[in-house]
Amino acid sequence: MLFYGTSYILSASKDSEDERIHLMEYLMDNNLGYSQEVRLRDIAQWENELVEVFRSRKDYKYMFLMQQMAVYALVSDGHINEALEKANVMLKQATQMKYDIGIAIAHYAIGDTYLNANMNNEAIEEYEIAMQKLHKVSDSEKLQEKVLIQLIPTLIRMGRMDKAKAYLDQMEQMNDYQHSRFIENIFRAYYYLHNNDMDKVRKYIQEAEEWYEYYPFYFHSSILKYIQAEYAKRIGDDELAIKLYNELTINTSSANVYNRYLKMKNSLAQLYTKQNRPREACAIFQDINIARDSINARNYSTQINLLRTIYQVDRLEMDNQSERSRLLFYSIIGCILILGISIVSVLYIRKINARLIASQHKLEKARQSAENSIRTKSLFLSNMSHEIRTPLNALSGFSSILTDANIDIGTRQQCNEIIQQNSDLLLKLIDDVVDLSSLEIGKMQFQFGNSDAVAICRNVVDTVEKIKQTSATVLFQTSQEKMEIYTDEARLQQLLINLLINATKFTTEGSITLLLEKESEEMTVFSVTDTGCGIAPEKQGQIFNRFEKLNENAQGSGLGLSICQLIVERFGGRIWIDPEYKDGSRFLFTHPIHSTNRKEVAQ
Repeated sequence: MLFYGTSYILSASKDSEDERIHLMEYLMDNNLGYSQEVRLRDIAQWENELVEVFRSRKDYKYMFLMQQMAVYALVSDGHINEALEKANVMLKQATQMKYDIGIAIAHYAIGDTYLNANMNNEAIEEYEIAMQKLHKVSDSEKLQEKVLIQLIPTLIRMGRMDKAKAYLDQMEQMNDYQHSRFIENIFRAYYYLHNNDMDKVRKYIQEAEEWYEYYPFYFHSSILKYIQAEYAKRIGDDELAIKLYNELTINTSSANVYNRYLKMKNSLAQLYTKQNRPREACAIFQDINIARDSINARNYSTQINLLRTIYQVDRLEMDNQSERSRLLFYSIIGCILILGISIVSVLYIRKINARLIASQHKLEKARQSAENSIRTKSLFLSNMSHEIRTPLNALSGFSSILTDANIDIGTRQQCNEIIQQNSDLLLKLIDDVVDLSSLEIGKMQFQFGNSDAVAICRNVVDTVEKIKQTSATVLFQTSQEKMEIYTDEARLQQLLINLLINATKFTTEGSITLLLEKESEEMTVFSVTDTGCGIAPEKQGQIFNRFEKLNENAQGSGLGLSICQLIVERFGGRIWIDPEYKDGSRFLFTHPIHSTNRKEVAQ
């Protein structure tokens, strides 16, 4: 009985394993992400078992595809860091094996991770690397189609229509699989949807529906409904669009496919708002907030754990470096004892000691850099937690007051104004952090061209005059009728508005003056002068530091002047505060007039 019982269990386990392999091969062969029989959570659970089976069979193509699908399951569940780490391990493994198909699949997995992290440009680069690898491999059309299924819609969303059209034509030429015609027609409908050609959209949706009837894959049903919903919304069939979006969001988990879920929910809320159905729209927005809070809370915990891990790795590396330095020192002592007191030994010892001192200096600089990095991360988390908590507390408190049906209209209006003010403050804080990080890593795009600095200044002053919250007068002075400079008009306006708004916070009455002067044939000078409370001399050297605030009780992130400094440096100028001006504060910055001068300064 024991023998037969054991045999039955082993046989059942083997049958279960074979069934899983059959189901996964079916998904891989048809370029499907999941099915009714195999959900994303199943793929994550089966990964280790099936990867080992494919490895033992030396079926490396399916082995890497299994790992790629596990990465897709992780990113769909919001585990971006874990997915990226797994994809990089795949790439390293495939590179060591010199297996081009595995390298292409690994780049494809990295692209999926970037795509779900809203890093679309990086995702496109990874997908195109995968395509380049697959072009060198014979009989790889099916894998190329798998990459194009992600690459084409990403290019369309980014507005790269020419490249998307080229890949669509390429997909049509390689498409020998009848059921894949569904995907091709869906993508063409999506392409013409972004080109506002509704007749062609309707044509390709109808063709996709016909192919779907022949090959009704569960994975394709949500794609078809999404395109139908977008088309219905565009042509004004709001009821059909609402019906389709509801079906999509009901069958979609907010924890999975996070970005797509929020996008569909937002579209649904907009349609309810358009139809003057505020109750349904409010319910949708509440669902969005709950989903976003859930995912953000989980990602925040993941980021903290990642920072802690990086810190531990850095400490271990420093300890290893110290151990290597000690071993080097002992080696030097041994050499001294062996070589004696000869002149050659003395010269050699001096040379080694000089290298050791230089190494110790480098190690000390590296240690100080690591400590500064750790302190900067801690300071950032501390300041952001403090700055975000204040508007969030206000939003939470006054939102709960609004739920009381007994409050009067005046109180309700006051609560609405306070909620709006704190929402604007929170958005400004997040925009400042994004701008600062983008400028530091060089990701922020600058569109340089010839613009009239005088017109820009007049527009900025008019804007600030309308939104200021002070009785001080905002003025503009210049001796120039027109001054053409080579600049990014939007960034220059952002810079001037930041300086003027900063001045209004500390100038309750009097005047705030924006002055434009021509310093030389190659350089202009802008200055913002106010009659406010001024800045103490001992604090003037710190005002361009991050999170530096003259008044800790005042609203704001303390990042505004840091962003101004980075923008001015990208222009090729410099910014400073006039220490001689005592009737308030005066900020000045220079800006090159010509493009060649800007480049020379930037270098």
